[in-house]
Amino acid sequence: MIMKFSSFAMRSSRFEARTVLVSLLFLSTSLLSFKLLTSLIVLILSLIFNIRIIKIFTKFLPLILTYLLFSILFGGFSKFPTFVSILSLYLFLHNSDVEELSSSLIYFKLPPRFAYAIAISVRFLQNVLKDLEYLSDLRKFEKFSYLELLKRLTNLIIIRAIAMAESLESRGFNLDKRIKILWKPTSIDWLLLTISASILVLSLFRF
Repeated sequence: MIMKFSSFAMRSSRFEARTVLVSLLFLSTSLLSFKLLTSLIVLILSLIFNIRIIKIFTKFLPLILTYLLFSILFGGFSKFPTFVSILSLYLFLHNSDVEELSSSLIYFKLPPRFAYAIAISVRFLQNVLKDLEYLSDLRKFEKFSYLELLKRLTNLIIIRAIAMAESLESRGFNLDKRIKILWKPTSIDWLLLTISASILVLSLFRF
């Protein structure tokens, strides 16, 4: 039996995991239109619903500026808003609990092994972003270059990947084990889902 809880205080993330997955599907699909207005709406939506962690998005600023430069040089500027909007969608996954995420994927009838693979990937990205935040704060004191920051981040990513693999192996991690944790959607979940669906419908029309 799948457990359902209505207490928002018990939840580890702001949004119910199934709501996040469906909303991300709607928003990502809407971005396939590569329409400027759609990209801007998705970007604004991502930032409004994740205003508490808006500073996370600033960590991507060097990457965004680099992409902008290449977009201008090679004539792909029209795709730049879509690129930024896609990055902003990660904000919905930043605080997601991997167990809730994997349970939601299984709820949608995805194979457990596939669900766990996605959940582990999300956890890995969450850890990498924490490392990036740490190095960014350290850079303010040590004054090293952004290139040095990337080198240190790369080293940490390699170390984390090896450590995660060894940890899973040592624990005899069973990808077929089912973790059933599902929370009851709240009003903010339904609001996000409704807006995401509306944006998808809007992207289907010419404007």
